[in-house]
Amino acid sequence: MSGFVDIRLLARTAAELAPAGPALSPDAIAEVVVQLRTAAETSVDLVLDVMRLEQGRADAARARAAADQVLVVDRSTWAKATAQSMDAMLDPVVSPRVREALAGARVASSLELGGVLAVLSTRVLGQFDPFGGDAGEPARASAGAAAAHGGGPEAGRLLLVAPTVAQTEVSLRVPPRDFRLWVALHESTHRMQFAAAPWLRGHLQQRAADLLDAEAAEAGSGGLLPILRRLPSVVRGEAELMDLLTGPAQRAALDEVVSVMSLLEGHADVVMDAVGTAVLPSLPTIRRRFEARRDAGIGLAGVLGRLVGADSKLRQYREGATFVRGVVRRVGHAGLAAAFDSPQNLPTGAELASPRLWIRRVHGE
Repeated sequence: MSGFVDIRLLARTAAELAPAGPALSPDAIAEVVVQLRTAAETSVDLVLDVMRLEQGRADAARARAAADQVLVVDRSTWAKATAQSMDAMLDPVVSPRVREALAGARVASSLELGGVLAVLSTRVLGQFDPFGGDAGEPARASAGAAAAHGGGPEAGRLLLVAPTVAQTEVSLRVPPRDFRLWVALHESTHRMQFAAAPWLRGHLQQRAADLLDAEAAEAGSGGLLPILRRLPSVVRGEAELMDLLTGPAQRAALDEVVSVMSLLEGHADVVMDAVGTAVLPSLPTIRRRFEARRDAGIGLAGVLGRLVGADSKLRQYREGATFVRGVVRRVGHAGLAAAFDSPQNLPTGAELASPRLWIRRVHGE
């Protein structure tokens, strides 16, 4: 255990504070669960059709994704799973110095983050957690949730938050079937990104460790504790992690993480739109009505995204989507797939702002 949070304490706090969600009949609950699970499985082929991976690579990605857990969960279970993900991400890679500093804020962080995650659970629709397979006890579906399948030491978890999906589709006044597939498409795109690039999980994990190690080296473990104690304010969106960092090594590590997340989020956005109205007739309406709540909505990063500066999540979606569209216009989705070949092919911050720079470097055009 990394010592960052006490999973049981956080889970109890989140369970006590998270609203249960809309009151649904047993039949309505069953319908939401079945449709979300079906949408998650249907989305795999839809995403791969857009990604245009070479056939052997697509087959390998499909096989890797088959090991993932697909979970339809309630809000408190999502909060617990998110805490498990943080722990699983940090545990194998943090240095002893950082581990000691993390442990110093453990109880306070657990209580406050439990409360913060309870609130965020009313906004988050879904999340692909690439670290969940290592998180110890898997998140279990409870009322209105389906059983898990798959799993393994390198597997992830696709989490769909049933009560929040049901509540949001009503508030947006959009067709439930389309909205549930739309949410699943976004998270399934992240699922297939990690399946197509099995190195990506470890890459992000190491970048997070680099960020914490840089802070420990530049501020000392005593200087790290105030940063850690302010992390709940970052999760709430009241501050950005960049505002708390001062050293050049820290900022460089954070810049790299934000660039990767921008690519992943922007790519998911483009894939959702590329599926089109033939599959999702109400796609334009869903897109238009969802934009107003986008900054706290769906996404791979979820709370983890906020921990790496994602008050800028909206900017991540838009800048990443602009990059992806620029690349696709020039070299197609098959050309974009090169970004998932290796860490060296990931776009830099400068390339995100100018897709032609990435195309020139990677494709020589």
